Amino acid sequence: MKKSFLKIIPGFAVAAAILLSACDSGESNGLSPVTPDSSADNQTLSSAVPTSSAVAPTSSEVAPVSQTIESSSSVALPPESSATVPGSSVSGVGYQAGTLEEEMAKDAPFVAASAANAELIPVADLLASLQPTERVIFVLRHARRGSGTGRETPLHNTGVNQAQALGAAIAAVNATDPIFYAHSDYVRTQQTAQNIFVGRGGDASLFTSTIVPKLAGGGYVKDSDLLAAHAEEDFETNQIQTFANWMYNGVYLDAFNDIKETSVAFLTQHILPAFPPEYRIGIMISHDMTVAPLVAYCTNFAVDFKAYESLKKWCGFVQGLAIVISEDGSRRYVPVNGLYGQYAYLDGNS
Repeated sequence: MKKSFLKIIPGFAVAAAILLSACDSGESNGLSPVTPDSSADNQTLSSAVPTSSAVAPTSSEVAPVSQTIESSSSVALPPESSATVPGSSVSGVGYQAGTLEEEMAKDAPFVAASAANAELIPVADLLASLQPTERVIFVLRHARRGSGTGRETPLHNTGVNQAQALGAAIAAVNATDPIFYAHSDYVRTQQTAQNIFVGRGGDASLFTSTIVPKLAGGGYVKDSDLLAAHAEEDFETNQIQTFANWMYNGVYLDAFNDIKETSVAFLTQHILPAFPPEYRIGIMISHDMTVAPLVAYCTNFAVDFKAYESLKKWCGFVQGLAIVISEDGSRRYVPVNGLYGQYAYLDGNS
């Protein structure tokens, strides 16, 4: 039997920001896991790996994240390249970024044109609507996790089912195009990607993916201590609400980096370069505090993730952004929802 293969794309050391964004927001605000109020993982800032009481995934074939490169795989892998993307430590064959100023100017009309996209649409519907010459990258929050927030916390049974349901929905509209899978270096993001692959009809033992460390933290947090202080003062430790208030109201600037600069850098120095040009479809699995500000920026803040008004509004499990790339290189951004059928109205926390 062939083993799972993971290729690592090196990224910047983003220390506190990575730990913050990826430790998902858990149960730190004391909310009970009920639908739909707790669609967010109400994050804590601890970098320690807590003991997980998560229910083991239903699929016994889902392997934990491994950084060992295996040579056997039936899936075509992106070619290696000695080229280095400017402004990034990602080596490879995808998007060649210019300066940040150039990329921000290029991206501005794409964001402006995406402002009409305020509603999350099903991933499969977006995929079915693509033109033959268009490519797409889905940047999604992972499926429902267990009760821990550390790197080793696996998916809950519900999360396994959510991811497999998404894979089945994708298969219903596109069962043949190879898909490029990437994720952060957290078990739950790898398991989400692998279960999408399995749900689409793949053999778990043949699953291949790429670790993009920046997916564990988009670089949005400048000072995690100040973020914790603002959350404590204004929202009784709820950092999701603090994030949302910063995203939409421009407050707490001492704790966060500029959302436009950070989003454009994340897109053009990490997401787009990691997507090999020979693939038409890419799925990248990340975390809510990375996905939410990216979606907000890319839709010109049309999407309502205003958790400071209600936690029902926060980015839910398997939700995120579709980056649709035209043949001429122009982009459009569409917010998407990966929950289907019995999960369509389930935030994933119950």
